[in-house]
Amino acid sequence: MDNSFETALHKTEAAIREAVPRVVRRHRAAGIFTWRQVHQIESEVIAELSSTGLHSAQMLRMLRSSELMGYPKDDRGVSLEGNEAVPVVFSQIHKAWHRVD
Repeated sequence: MDNSFETALHKTEAAIREAVPRVVRRHRAAGIFTWRQVHQIESEVIAELSSTGLHSAQMLRMLRSSELMGYPKDDRGVSLEGNEAVPVVFSQIHKAWHRVD
């Protein structure tokens, strides 16, 4: 793996881990954890990181969900069980939502 790519990947993942809990706290009052919320939180995190100019759009696209993955966007409760691939942002959102602050 190219060292500059690896460095950018680690920096972007670290930024995601830092930003997600802050955004999740704003949404937690809704009570139930839905797919619609996951997508909304993901959009907010990506927008926040994009606005800094510190992370490439390509790297952010690589770490977020893709339409091709077929995740729902409705008000059903979230379960990541049974998914072979979980986007980094979704994984961090799930961890942060279920973490006791």
